Amino acid sequence: MKKLITFTLFALALPVLAQSRRAGSQNFASDFQTLPVVANVPGVGSTFQSYVSVFNPTSSAFSVTATLYDANGATKTATINLAAGEVKAFENFLQEVFNTTGGGAVTFSAPSTAGGTHNNRFVIDSEVWTSGTRFGTSIPALEFAGSSSRSFAAGISVDSNHRTNAGCFNQGSTTNAITLTILDASGKNTVGTTSLNLAPHAWGQTPILSVVTNGTIQFDPSDSAVCYAVTVYNATNDGRFINASEFQP
Repeated sequence: MKKLITFTLFALALPVLAQSRRAGSQNFASDFQTLPVVANVPGVGSTFQSYVSVFNPTSSAFSVTATLYDANGATKTATINLAAGEVKAFENFLQEVFNTTGGGAVTFSAPSTAGGTHNNRFVIDSEVWTSGTRFGTSIPALEFAGSSSRSFAAGISVDSNHRTNAGCFNQGSTTNAITLTILDASGKNTVGTTSLNLAPHAWGQTPILSVVTNGTIQFDPSDSAVCYAVTVYNATNDGRFINASEFQP
């Protein structure tokens, strides 16, 4: 069974690239990646924490800089040194790497190689799980940054059997007012709205309270952001993470 992130939580690229590659998990190594949510916080009956592994598939050693962005936009940085072919895994990433609790978003970057090439590439794997039980919700790493375009997280439910949280990481340098519109299964009817107002480079998450089955969250940010939703089946706490996919007609 998978557990929901039940706490109140959660590099620029061309917008067209963000649109075309943000829909699913990253399936290739890169020298810059973003985890839209990490955690180390008490929840219902347990502590929710992020497992993160960083793998160097190359034949050269290099370091990866991890930068944590919290709900206020404040940052902490740490260095992860990787030998050629080495993997480093952290069962409670925020505690082991940053010695902190709470939640946020994390970027990972490696320095360019000689001539400005991008050969120091690495692979990130992550999930949020509950300490002791180890049931988790996989969190895909993103290579491409978000833009201020509208995005959608489809297939969410809030009813007697399900609950849903939505979150965003503000990648802009200004305050980001993000409107969340909840649409029914037809996509034609609005059943509710809420909002996230994020400080520059801040991360945040909010529960969705509008009753809906197989609906969609429409995110409208005022600055660059990556957004997501998590829908959970109440009886078992199985969670499903949904990256919001940008769409610009």
